[in-house]
Amino acid sequence: MAVYRDERGVEYVSVPLPTHEVTQAVPIDARITSKRATAKPVPFYAGTDGAELARQPRSHRRQWSDAQWLAYREQVELEAELARDDAPVASAVLVKK
Repeated sequence: MAVYRDERGVEYVSVPLPTHEVTQAVPIDARITSKRATAKPVPFYAGTDGAELARQPRSHRRQWSDAQWLAYREQVELEAELARDDAPVASAVLVKK
């Protein structure tokens, strides 16, 4: 949600319109006073731990070595195998008055 301030110092907060329009209704003389914080850069991981590689951003995959790709694929296969073996869990709640 952006905050706008016009030349008189009046602040406006953009709100979603009920018609789901793409535009924001703000005065023409308003300008943005605050911006979203950018995410801190994640350092490149040089190890071959599959669980850690799975947590890395997708953009880091371009710089992975063959050993890192192998560890990542093994981790994905292991997670898929464990998820396949999970039995569905059911629960029932009885409420008596």
